[in-house]
Amino acid sequence: MAASFFSASGTGLLPHGICFQLRPDLIWLHVAADAVTAVSYFVIPALLLYYIRRRRQPLPFGWAVALFAAFIVLCGLSHVLGIVAIWSPIYYLQGIEKAVTAAVSLATAIAIVPLVPKLLAMRSPEELAEANQRLREEIASREQAEDDMRRSLDRMNRAVRELEQFAYITSHDLQAPLRTISGFSQLLTRRHRDKLDGDALEFLDYIDKGARQMQQLIQDLLTLSRVGRSDTAGIERKPLADTLTRTLKGLKAAIDRSGADIAVGTLPEIEANHGLLVQLLHNLIDNAIKFQKPGERPKIRIDIVRDGDFWELTIADNGIGIPQDQLDAVFAIFKRLHGPDDYEGTGIGLAICRKIAEYHGGSIHATADDSGTQFHLRLPVTVPRQRLPAMTGDDLRKL
Repeated sequence: MAASFFSASGTGLLPHGICFQLRPDLIWLHVAADAVTAVSYFVIPALLLYYIRRRRQPLPFGWAVALFAAFIVLCGLSHVLGIVAIWSPIYYLQGIEKAVTAAVSLATAIAIVPLVPKLLAMRSPEELAEANQRLREEIASREQAEDDMRRSLDRMNRAVRELEQFAYITSHDLQAPLRTISGFSQLLTRRHRDKLDGDALEFLDYIDKGARQMQQLIQDLLTLSRVGRSDTAGIERKPLADTLTRTLKGLKAAIDRSGADIAVGTLPEIEANHGLLVQLLHNLIDNAIKFQKPGERPKIRIDIVRDGDFWELTIADNGIGIPQDQLDAVFAIFKRLHGPDDYEGTGIGLAICRKIAEYHGGSIHATADDSGTQFHLRLPVTVPRQRLPAMTGDDLRKL
């Protein structure tokens, strides 16, 4: 009966069970072991496939997982063929299957080698949890720093507004007694000129001149404090030529008196607060006329070119120039390179120019050479509205 259970193939090969001397206990031990091993091998890739299908995001190294799954399936198949070979000599089929398994296993091994450093670099769940905790702490720290920065910025803005209000109120209140001093000194001069000697008249003239200088200084301080306090409604696109025309009308007396020659290039339409630009151009052109060599006729050249996202406006003169080590210092408030007896002024004009330029999101700087001084004003083609401070109700009432 046992001999009829096993059969030889046409090649004369005997089934593997003959090697077990037809002992049922030994045959079924091998069958059970191979069967359980084969089922386990088939379950592993099935679970991997289920996991990949349920995963929402693409699996890293998916191709390596596919190779590994194929290797496991072939290993399971080899155990199934081992069971069949107990009763049927399918040794050629087993050899082919083993060859395919060898090729797939070799490909899997070669593919996994470069992945080993990446797999070693992958963090464990505990390490990931610790990294996430550190990240949460860093985020909380940054949020706290941002809150502190916002509070500091609010305090700074509040201090700036208070300082501006203080400057306005102080400057406004100072003008009243100065007007009284100037008015009465002029009244004394007119009504009692015949009764006063030369020294008295000279002293009264000093008083009047000092009062007028102080009034001009206060007015410049008020102007400086008001720059940037207008809202975005003042920003508009207008021809720069019209703005320059308004400026030159305000300087007509100084231009006629000095015989200044003003040459102007082609001026485009630009986006800006043109009221502030009038003030800026007035200060620069007035300085070009004022700071002139004795006996020289002022010559001023105004040009503008586009440089990327900025306009660069240049105002060049043939005046006395600025020392190289003072080119940036001249924009500081109250900075004067000459005494008031040599050239009139309060030392605030260029500080106002810088504040106007920065209000627009631009900048201003000076260069100088043997031919004179050149002021270079850079203004953005599109003024960033978020940079412009808005006017408060108190500011409107004070103005």
